[in-house]
Amino acid sequence: MKLLAKKDVPELLQAWSQRYEVLSPGTTEQADCIFGAFSRDSFTLSYRKPPMPPKAALLPPSQVIFTIENGRYADAASAGRTLLFGIRACDAMGILQAKSFFQRDGSDSYVSRRSDESVIIVNACSGPQNETCFCTTMHSGPYADRGFDLQLYDMGETFLVEEGSARGAELTGSQFFFAIGDAEAAGRIRTFRQKAQKAIPSVPEVARAMNILKAGPSCDSVWERLGKKCIMCGGCAYVCPTCTCFTVADRVHTAMNGQRIRSWDACLFSGFTREASGHNPRPTQASRLKRRHEHKLLYYNKIDTQAMVCGCVGCGRCSDYCPVHIGTLEVVKSIAEQVGQ
Repeated sequence: MKLLAKKDVPELLQAWSQRYEVLSPGTTEQADCIFGAFSRDSFTLSYRKPPMPPKAALLPPSQVIFTIENGRYADAASAGRTLLFGIRACDAMGILQAKSFFQRDGSDSYVSRRSDESVIIVNACSGPQNETCFCTTMHSGPYADRGFDLQLYDMGETFLVEEGSARGAELTGSQFFFAIGDAEAAGRIRTFRQKAQKAIPSVPEVARAMNILKAGPSCDSVWERLGKKCIMCGGCAYVCPTCTCFTVADRVHTAMNGQRIRSWDACLFSGFTREASGHNPRPTQASRLKRRHEHKLLYYNKIDTQAMVCGCVGCGRCSDYCPVHIGTLEVVKSIAEQVGQ
């Protein structure tokens, strides 16, 4: 175990920037928190969960995957070495789920190239980021137990640093880190984890809603009511750490030149499941909402969930940013209250 003084973090990240593309928490001119390229001017350790999940480092919102130049194919996917500093445990779990999805039926080279060279440094949460956090219910936080190279525990003026991989151990070999006895460190971590677990309330409606869905009673009235509210913006999918849907488009410049681009997509869009014949198996917004949430809560692949409750990591972003308040929290509470009566 090691200790890292908080005052040394900017200088440490500056040093790591010589080897990696360092993505870290920062503030914008509007005082919003974002994860972006490290800058001493905007870097902050006083932050909560950012609006966008850091999975974008592995699966960019829009990515050129190959180009055609004068009739010749050229692979455009880069394998840049990325270091994600200070992400939360729920987002680390989201990255694990996304990586599992893209490697389950044959490795997706565009994701694997980025993930293989990425360093994950988790900042364990001492409590909820805001009132929508329910990571303890979903078994994804407030600290990570896998999928990280280093994990930081806030001890006031210092971070206690837990090593999660050989690559992480190599990173702690610099002059910025100081040794601490393993017994003392283990005691501090145990105390931190116990307090953090107690600080984040559970959401019992999640288990009730999942049991209702498994039992098979109709929730059509819930989906119809929520479907009338949904404005089809797709925001819930874009801020979700575990959504992996994308679309592919070819951009033709000339007869011999063009690009193939992969971009995020959302199952709430009316054209997402529309077939070439014009038939749409999910023609209503209610049916699309049902599909999205049942995919998270019921019809998920257990391989991808990494021993979690389901396909949701409990970050609460969908509840934070849906303009009409149809996040997972609202959905499970509606099912538990209306159907479970």
